[in-house]
Amino acid sequence: MRKPPVVILSGVRWDFLWQRHHAIATMFARAGYPTVFVETTGLANPRPGLSTLRKVFARLRRARYGGPTSEKGLAVYAPLALPPTYRVFRGLNRRYFLPWVARDLLQITGPDPLIVAYPPTRTTLDLIPCLRPRAVLYDCSDDYEQFPGVPGDIADTERELLQLADLVSCTSRRLLEKVRPARPDAFPSGPAVDYERFAVLQDDKRSKEIRTVCFFGSVSRERTSLAALRAIAEAGFEVRLLGDLGRVARNLLKTPGIDFRSEVPHVQLPGALAGVDAFVLPYEINGLTAGISPAKTYECLATGKPVVASPLPALKELAGHVYLADRPEEFVEVLRELDELETEERVRARIELSRRNSWEARFREIEEALWRVL
Repeated sequence: MRKPPVVILSGVRWDFLWQRHHAIATMFARAGYPTVFVETTGLANPRPGLSTLRKVFARLRRARYGGPTSEKGLAVYAPLALPPTYRVFRGLNRRYFLPWVARDLLQITGPDPLIVAYPPTRTTLDLIPCLRPRAVLYDCSDDYEQFPGVPGDIADTERELLQLADLVSCTSRRLLEKVRPARPDAFPSGPAVDYERFAVLQDDKRSKEIRTVCFFGSVSRERTSLAALRAIAEAGFEVRLLGDLGRVARNLLKTPGIDFRSEVPHVQLPGALAGVDAFVLPYEINGLTAGISPAKTYECLATGKPVVASPLPALKELAGHVYLADRPEEFVEVLRELDELETEERVRARIELSRRNSWEARFREIEEALWRVL
């Protein structure tokens, strides 16, 4: 049967840190679905400042076609739309911007696409019927009500999307429990890993003593325990940071032992992780993080190296494969004890768990669920 086109209504830009949105789009394209990755249409009003102006001008330059990708069958589209925050913005989107976006997308994909939706905003709800989709999957990956600056009716628009969608998947048990009253048929679809890409680090033998630990991704005061990262560095470990540092997090650079190497493309990430002895996932435990299942979890586990993490609900479920640390000093204690705690059996178990949670396996589950409603 001919595979239909797929439109990914993402909540991030294509050139942002690699996330589930990117992986899902890539897997659809590799499976032979003509795929368009639609960059974020906004979730909150941007902060005033020079960086915001640069982003606006960059979007204007890339408007409509956001640039080529290395994946055959995958296009990036950069929509022009206003944030879904004020009534006047929503009216202008409906009247002017979204019809234009829909015409562009249908010219790229052809009629009757499958839609994979992320941010449950009024913009997403208004755009979906313009595309006349044959099926809609709401891939719930965050508790959007907890995001700062989101529209006051985000809970209402999410409920609308839950009712509109033909399928609903959730990336954590906490999110699944939240949406189940409205969608008892919602199914779990957690994070996954491009296993072969990260498995190359299994041969990167570490010394018995833990010297270099790493965190990769976005570092922010709202999500990341800056106190834990600082405590680890002050305890004498080298802390390698790869990714994006927010304005507040940049104070970390003043801490001796912090080795900040900025962001690297996802395909180059394993090379940037060479020489790392262990990974740390230090999260703040709050409403914003309680529902997440970190996308990088299985990437870390696939390397075979130990992972020390905060006890997020999703990470507690992996307590047999990650070491949990609640406070900054506990991260230090566990890292110092790893030479005694680590066994070959633990290493093999981590690797096998990540192998079972490859993106190929996860995508098959999503694809089979979609074809059941087509």
